[in-house]
Amino acid sequence: MSRKGHAVSHAAITVVNALATGLGAALGVNLKLEAEAELTDEPGIVKADVIEGERLVRAVALEVLKAYGVNGCYGVLVTTRSEIPIARGLKSSSAASNAVALAVARALGYEPPPRKVLEIAVKASIEAGVSVTGALDDAVASLLGGLVVTDNYKQEIVRVYDVQERVKAVLLIPPSKRYTSSREAELLRVYSSLLKLAWLKALSGEWREAMNLNGLVVASALGYQVQLLVEALRRGALAASPSGKGPALAAVVPEDKLEEVVELWSRAEGDVKVVEVLRNEGKDMASKRRA
Repeated sequence: MSRKGHAVSHAAITVVNALATGLGAALGVNLKLEAEAELTDEPGIVKADVIEGERLVRAVALEVLKAYGVNGCYGVLVTTRSEIPIARGLKSSSAASNAVALAVARALGYEPPPRKVLEIAVKASIEAGVSVTGALDDAVASLLGGLVVTDNYKQEIVRVYDVQERVKAVLLIPPSKRYTSSREAELLRVYSSLLKLAWLKALSGEWREAMNLNGLVVASALGYQVQLLVEALRRGALAASPSGKGPALAAVVPEDKLEEVVELWSRAEGDVKVVEVLRNEGKDMASKRRA
């Protein structure tokens, strides 16, 4: 056993927000979060060298130690490095949960299957209070890439598929942060029927329609500028929406239209990033359920 482990997970963007209904969809994108874990001789003690999110990191590390029956034998020192802005809706918590879970398991000498990593990550996210539903859609997209459709309340991965178009994701990342609270779920619950319709669209492969409907609903409910989304579509984006509860906006854009959308969003407050859309590469863990 090496006593040290390393792992990488990624950001994701929202296709269908799951806060109100538990039915979600997300798309993996190439912003990385790396985690290093080192076992210590302080049983049950987790030290986290992180900028933010210590409670989540500790919950994940302890959950891994419990899962392998060694919480009375070791402690863990965890460090993270991340390209993902925190509390902007780009799934930094899911990426941290995945990477820390995998890094601690590897430090123990294990190489857990994706399903075990996800079970640990989702459980710890709920326990740490960083997610209402456990965010299975975000966690799967972050860990495995591709476009992921889930039933978070049932903890069911319903479908995983790749976006076939030659596209990239354009992100508008404001300087302000927004943390998850029950208030967002209440505001979105008014639009539950529309969000369920968006989810069914994503399930049937109509991801563009799903993300655009989600964008109109979430922007209206949470007070974001719908016009920024509409103008991105006019400039050639295939789909645009707030990611998660925001404040980041995300657009999926054909490569030949990137310059126009970037130029548009560069006029708004915040940083604009262009990132690769991650492919799933055949790692489909979905059930056989279909629309």
